[in-house]
Amino acid sequence: MLSLLLTFLNYITMPFRFILFLGLMILSIHILQPLENESNIICGILSFAKLFMYILSFNINISKDDFIKYMEYLYSDKKFISTFNHTTLIDGFVLISTFPRSSYLILKVIIYTTIGYTDQINDLLGNIFVEKGTTSNKIKERVDNRKSGDKVLFIAPGSGNTSTIPGSITAFTSNGAFVHKYPILPIVIKYEDESLNYNHDNHESMLHSCLKLFLVRDYNINIKVCDMVEYEEGETIEAYNSRVYKIMNDTYQGM
Repeated sequence: MLSLLLTFLNYITMPFRFILFLGLMILSIHILQPLENESNIICGILSFAKLFMYILSFNINISKDDFIKYMEYLYSDKKFISTFNHTTLIDGFVLISTFPRSSYLILKVIIYTTIGYTDQINDLLGNIFVEKGTTSNKIKERVDNRKSGDKVLFIAPGSGNTSTIPGSITAFTSNGAFVHKYPILPIVIKYEDESLNYNHDNHESMLHSCLKLFLVRDYNINIKVCDMVEYEEGETIEAYNSRVYKIMNDTYQGM
């Protein structure tokens, strides 16, 4: 009976939580934009991201060893890229709330302009917009200039749609993370089920995909940080891509 009541409350409060979430997103942009001290910016990003996870009723599970592994690489001078499997609209927030000093390669979509997410705030957060003809050079410049404690660049080589093979992660359709042959730190996200996946290929609207994020309660998300993968001499970019995919997919299936 209690469970039924909580589910009912979860559904009737969904519109209000969605509006609250959207309002906090806009508020976070206006609070972060004038900040200049990097520590304040990082603290603000992490705080808002964790608040978003609380509103969505998400429980993020990562082992102490895996978190330490990420932090050790973060505070090393190793020049690397982190790849992750991308299937929901909330993946970025999940990762931001878990990994300090993370930055992302993201598509520039119209919704960003709507909520006031400008090029200025994008640069402030250390993210890179995908832009034809310049993205590869921006990735190379970011990683080549990386020093201990600098932001880690996260790239999703997959399309963001649901995998065509049940129980597997989405196929990697991009070589952007592999073309410069940098070491790869794979990070695998596994949701409690596939109900939150963005089913664009099945004509699901972005609004639908957004709203269903608010219908779950005490929803579990597991995260695994794999071992660093190094490029092997003579390996093609496609082979490097496939090797990292297999490592991540095997990890996903074993979680």
